[in-house]
Amino acid sequence: MEETSLLSIQRLAPDLMRELGLRALVLERIAALQPVGRRALASRLRMPEREIRAIASSLKDAELISLDAAGMSLSPFGFELLPTARELSRQMRGITKMEKRLSDALGIERVIIVSGDADEDKQVLREVGRAAAAKLRSVLKDGMIVAITGGTTMSEVAANISSQTPMNIMIVPARGGVGRAVETQASTLAAEMARRLGAHHRLMHLPDHLDAGAMSEMLKLPEVRETIELCQRADIVIHGIGRADDMAQQHRLSGAFVTDLGKKGAVAEAFGSYYDKDGNVVCVASSVGIDPTRLKSGAKMAAVAAGKRKAEAMTAILRRFPHAILVTDEGAAEGMLEIIGAN
Repeated sequence: MEETSLLSIQRLAPDLMRELGLRALVLERIAALQPVGRRALASRLRMPEREIRAIASSLKDAELISLDAAGMSLSPFGFELLPTARELSRQMRGITKMEKRLSDALGIERVIIVSGDADEDKQVLREVGRAAAAKLRSVLKDGMIVAITGGTTMSEVAANISSQTPMNIMIVPARGGVGRAVETQASTLAAEMARRLGAHHRLMHLPDHLDAGAMSEMLKLPEVRETIELCQRADIVIHGIGRADDMAQQHRLSGAFVTDLGKKGAVAEAFGSYYDKDGNVVCVASSVGIDPTRLKSGAKMAAVAAGKRKAEAMTAILRRFPHAILVTDEGAAEGMLEIIGAN
């Protein structure tokens, strides 16, 4: 639905538009959570259960959803209407305008915002991953090299991307690392993404943090050198963004190191380095992987991160490096707009 048409309908029947918006929102949420009970949905949407019950009854009468002991699910008719409902819900919630403001304020070519806040609803992170996977798949072309970092958010991207026919592309890990959570390491995700796309991949199973001497020796290994060279020639780099304090804890850094990060004003972590709120590097971690300052000309960076708690970290990284794509959620987007004063 065109935004001008939506504004006209709002002026003509504002009460009707509110009802349409709520039905669209509920239909969209059922699609994401199905099967889901009315009480659980009411809790997630922070709406009275009686209101959810009334909307669900209307959607059932319109044969858009089905109800059973497991909860509510979309019918075939509901799935047909879902794209329209999703766009209506986005416009009613002002998400389309929010995307434009963030794009203009941070100089990002394409911003995609998913409804909700991953800090409050973990399901939102999965939807962010789906949206990022869909966008990434739309820009992939044979012959490309794609570098991916690790992390929970990136694992959602890798799990949701697919291709009906094998693609002649190369997927490489943007960083080393064989930490405790092997399933979210960059090498693991590169292999998974390649499998789902029918693509080629390289691995880099190395400790994430190395001293200078050990790193020098590791870089002499042909398989490591080849993967790093592929990283630096990447056409697309898709990465997550972390809060400095969370990542320091996750990497089990010393108390003295964490204290030093705090004194230096570190708020964000990406590619193994820590940044202050203005995007200045305050600490370069010893890490084997991609150097975002040495990417080839024309390479595109795509950031995927969610949750309002990450807003400051995301703003810092997006100010530091030019990005072609940002996929995030409503909570983080609102937080970033507050920080940069673009509301």
